[in-house]
Amino acid sequence: MSSVKVRVKVDVEEWMVNPNEVLLQEAPFIFVDKIVTVSDEEIICLKHLAHNEPYFKGHFPKNPILPGVLMVEMAAQASLILTTYKQNKFKFNEDSDSKQEGYLVKTNNFTFYNKAKPGDSLKIRVRLTQNTGNYYTASALISFADSNGRVAKGELVFYLPSKEETKNVN
Repeated sequence: MSSVKVRVKVDVEEWMVNPNEVLLQEAPFIFVDKIVTVSDEEIICLKHLAHNEPYFKGHFPKNPILPGVLMVEMAAQASLILTTYKQNKFKFNEDSDSKQEGYLVKTNNFTFYNKAKPGDSLKIRVRLTQNTGNYYTASALISFADSNGRVAKGELVFYLPSKEETKNVN
């Protein structure tokens, strides 16, 4: 499923934001279809699991389910979008790069409650809980968008290099 630009209600103002404009990943490794809401501390995103997603072919052919590691990746991508918003409110110009580098360094207590299958739509809710320097901790809850039944939850720790660090590496 391809991402489309969506109107995102942020506080009182609205922006047109496409997850592809914020994430360094490219298809087929984008696991956020739509940003529903975002604030400095929390983001809610959606991901629809299309029947033709490539990972369903092998996981598992007769009973396809979303791999747990991809749920963790969904939460990590939502976290990166959230911190990008927190840093610059999605106000990008020609001189600024809208895509923030980020590295997942640890996961804590990820628990998987229900199977997510082709045709399901998932709601990814991520809340920042701690920030120390360039390290962020976030709690994630992934649920079915139509019923709010829990699919997975856990905690992520990730590192966002400073602009100076990324300039020195590239």
